[in-house]
Amino acid sequence: MSQRPLKKRLLYLIIDQLAGHWAEGVIVDEEELMPPANVLDYHERGLIPNFSYIINEGIWVKRPWNRGVCDTSHGIKYLCTGTYDMSVNVGFFEYVKEKYKDSVKVAVFTTVPWATRGYFYVPDYMISLPPYYRPYNDHLVWTLFVRPYLEREENWDVVHLYLALNDMVSHCPSYQKRNPHPMSSKHAYMLYLDKLVGEITSFLKNKEYWDETILVIASDHGYHLGCEVCRNLGAKTMNWCCDHPTPHDCYVWDFEKDRKTNKYSGGPRRITFIISGGGLDNELRGSIVEKAEIIDVIPTIAKLIGIEFKTEGRSII
Repeated sequence: MSQRPLKKRLLYLIIDQLAGHWAEGVIVDEEELMPPANVLDYHERGLIPNFSYIINEGIWVKRPWNRGVCDTSHGIKYLCTGTYDMSVNVGFFEYVKEKYKDSVKVAVFTTVPWATRGYFYVPDYMISLPPYYRPYNDHLVWTLFVRPYLEREENWDVVHLYLALNDMVSHCPSYQKRNPHPMSSKHAYMLYLDKLVGEITSFLKNKEYWDETILVIASDHGYHLGCEVCRNLGAKTMNWCCDHPTPHDCYVWDFEKDRKTNKYSGGPRRITFIISGGGLDNELRGSIVEKAEIIDVIPTIAKLIGIEFKTEGRSII
């Protein structure tokens, strides 16, 4: 490992609208007994082996939440500042670059508007694509932009990759037996994302970056499914994703009796938070943290790579 001011390298993946867990007992396909697409249930069913590898080799927060102001349109803000305070105008990546100047290499691969001040703006290397630009493809962004950068800049230090397309897999089934396209259902895209996570992991290992890298996977919010919000939007079955509009606090809907139950849903508040990578200390591997908040991601990252950064959240280490 080359000499650098940070304890470890950081590769920070944010996957938009990736639900980390779900309300217990919710089923979207009675024949297959399938839960809504989410990390916890899919991991326990063995459906996402590459996510499972990251989980088993790292620290897994089983039920992370957005417990503050659930402004899902700006959940990225919480994931780059570690606070619910929307007035903060310097994100963690910009702070790191300003603190260490040319002694660290910081790169961001994102979309507008997350490349602005207070989000993932960085005065160094930044690729910012138009939001929801049709040719934008998670795998292509990795293949055409991120992987070449990591191959070229062997002494990279801190890199952020934003995977946007899962947010567009909405107003569609959570699960269907046949999936002609990755974006045909939440289930299909979860499997697609799992393959991409596997490709990224293999790349880090093949390039011998893995042992000195902290890999973090997080999401800004989850989505509505099977609650009164979906019913009000016209959903007729449990098996229908309905994006993440307000209200974010909602309850599971009984479609057979056509009424609200007393079981809390709150899908947009159910985020993902996983820390892994070969750079993680051995004693932390295989750890499970039952709960944490979205604002705890950045202070945890800061602690792991050796940066003092003031936040509202707290490190889970």
